[in-house]
Amino acid sequence: MGIWDGTGLAAARIALTLGSQTPPQGLPTEPMKQLPQTGRSRLRFDSLEQVTTPDGLGRVAVRLEWHGEMFEGDAPCLQTQQGVLRAAAQSTVIATLASTRNPEGGTRIGLEVVGVKAVRAFDGWVVVTRINGEAAGEHYRLLGAAPCEREEDLPGAAVKAVLNASNRILEQRVAR
Repeated sequence: MGIWDGTGLAAARIALTLGSQTPPQGLPTEPMKQLPQTGRSRLRFDSLEQVTTPDGLGRVAVRLEWHGEMFEGDAPCLQTQQGVLRAAAQSTVIATLASTRNPEGGTRIGLEVVGVKAVRAFDGWVVVTRINGEAAGEHYRLLGAAPCEREEDLPGAAVKAVLNASNRILEQRVAR
């Protein structure tokens, strides 16, 4: 067997090499045309910073990237697992809303963290978030999830779970 190169040409070349004068039926003999490149319509998780203070409080700051521009959000937290997850989710919503601001200062969508939960599953973790969203007068109940292997990676998984949910609205808004 040959290596699949995404175009079917490898299989056609192998068939011709083995003595067949025609490529196997159904395989293309020409490379596939590339689809035109379009801009990415999703926010990308760039970084997360967690600061702890001696009194058991702290802050979680999240930075997201979209088309080379950075958007930041931060939120206070209690230094518990649930407190940090909630702050990571809230910081992500703040940064997401910052990315949707109009030049006049208003936002095009509304997002609210309803809940965030880390669940132990199959020797790993899954963070699930529930977000209420509003865009153009329509209301959405959004659910996002993200896996992680280690407990210390849960805040990053919370960010990804929020993006998993909120990017659904953002893609619709960008497409319109």
